[in-house]
Amino acid sequence: MEEKEKQASVPYFIHEGAMARMERIIKILTRTIVAVLLVAVILFIINNVIWMRYTDKLRQETQNIEVSDGVQQQPDGGAD
Repeated sequence: MEEKEKQASVPYFIHEGAMARMERIIKILTRTIVAVLLVAVILFIINNVIWMRYTDKLRQETQNIEVSDGVQQQPDGGAD
């Protein structure tokens, strides 16, 4: 019984104030996490688009070098 008497009671308005503060903190953290995830996804998509354009450009340059190094073939015009 002595243990119950040693516990200090917290007034209701202090408890409610602390709970409201925690709810605000949780809401802010949730919004921050969602914003960071959105930015990460957007940066991932942008990075992939840039990489695809870069590799396509390299592929085109490689094809141009192969064509210019080889013998140019003329289309068959039917003139014998």
